[in-house]
Amino acid sequence: MAVQTQDPPQAKRSGIRRGFTLITAIVCFGLLGYLLFQIVHQFVVPPPPHRLILLQDVPLPSGMPLLPDGSPSRTEEQSLAKGTDPRALAPGVQEDFDGFDFQAYDKDLNLLFVAHTGPTPDFVPGFDPKLDAPFDGHIIVFNTQLNKIVGRIAVPQVAGMIYVNDPSHGLDKVFAADAQDNYIAVIDPHTLKVTSMIQLQDNESPDAMVYDPDAGKLFVSDPGTAVNPITPDNPKGDNNTDRNNENIAVIDAVHDMLMMPPYINLGNIDLLPGENVRPADMLPLIADTRLGHAGKFIPKFGHDVGHAQYYNGFIYVTSQVLPDANNMDPFFLPPAGTGELFQINAANLQIVNEIDLPVTCSTPHGFAIDASQHTGYIACTDAASSNSGRNLFENLVRVDLGDPAAMKVIPTDPKQTRLQGGPDIVRIDKDPDPKSNIDVLFVACNAGISIFDITPNKFRKLGDEIVGKGTHTLAVDPDTQTVYLPIVIGGRPVLRIVRYNPNGQ
Repeated sequence: MAVQTQDPPQAKRSGIRRGFTLITAIVCFGLLGYLLFQIVHQFVVPPPPHRLILLQDVPLPSGMPLLPDGSPSRTEEQSLAKGTDPRALAPGVQEDFDGFDFQAYDKDLNLLFVAHTGPTPDFVPGFDPKLDAPFDGHIIVFNTQLNKIVGRIAVPQVAGMIYVNDPSHGLDKVFAADAQDNYIAVIDPHTLKVTSMIQLQDNESPDAMVYDPDAGKLFVSDPGTAVNPITPDNPKGDNNTDRNNENIAVIDAVHDMLMMPPYINLGNIDLLPGENVRPADMLPLIADTRLGHAGKFIPKFGHDVGHAQYYNGFIYVTSQVLPDANNMDPFFLPPAGTGELFQINAANLQIVNEIDLPVTCSTPHGFAIDASQHTGYIACTDAASSNSGRNLFENLVRVDLGDPAAMKVIPTDPKQTRLQGGPDIVRIDKDPDPKSNIDVLFVACNAGISIFDITPNKFRKLGDEIVGKGTHTLAVDPDTQTVYLPIVIGGRPVLRIVRYNPNGQ
């Protein structure tokens, strides 16, 4: 009989160790080879380009030029205010509360008008806003062809701004809204001089503007400002805006004057059918005691007045049923479902329709309309904190405006239209190349630029581009797809110029 033999246990262990060592060596050399390949690949194959390519940073003047000792003399105050001081256009440094707002682009003159709000000591308790009036920001004029600053216009605290070129009404003007002093400055883009000032009533705080080319009217969103705000020296004040100041100002753009009636009031609108206002949500209602309004109610704190757009004979304006502004809870948000879009007949100035926006859209603000697709795009600006109990984030909402009598929200998953933090201005760029046929929408956000492809039947988010901090305002040159972003970098105000790359990733 044959005798069977077995390998000793030590020989078995040695074989296992050799096998393990071999496998480990293969894995290690494989990883090393992969890493070497990646390194070589990075040197040989360039990374894919971004969708926004940096072209240039242009230094901007300070919002409030100062002398070396920190305070301008009376003579220099006057020269700086007039823009005649040689330092008026020189590169400057960031001031306290420095910032930028709307921009307006004159395509024919290649001029970009930038609202540089500069320091805003108006919000510092105990500061007299009248003292800083000559220096409280200005309008920067940048020549996009020469790539240089060519002017500075002494209009302070500019919020909204629009360039109107309408030969049919003889218009070639820039309109700028001074939110602090409640007037609209009319500027000649050829001379860069303020030719007239359209005074609004106190506490209107004018902001965004839209032009009606059919009638030569300018519509100005006036969200209003608190008459007697709460400060450390005034603890019994009221941060709520007077409902009589929550308006849309109506201006004759040809003759630079308020029309009659001068305002479309949103603050005192009666509760509309279907309007999502519930007293249980800390949105109290008050009885409307005006003649002919018996049995009707008004939201106690009125309606916000956001960005507006003109389309097909109507003015569309984003709005929000306002909560109590005296609520000091930093995580407090307006109740869900109280964001709105109003439709106003531009001819008779009557509100003809209103729709509630989705519960995922809190405080709608930035707004643009693609007339070719009859679609409005609205930036929802509020985001919930982790302890607020609401799963809410900034996102883009679409509205179908094809039927003026039945505008409606286009169902969209907000996760697919999520925006960067702090969205504000929305702009559409139609590609000038008919072969590519790619239409792009930009949402300027504090944390970056969110970009969408809005080509017909191809709506989708392309991505987010981080090109600086505080990029909440932008302007687009439609011919070159150049994007202008005034921001503060390293303590200095600059105009960051980037170009959209349709082949970027």
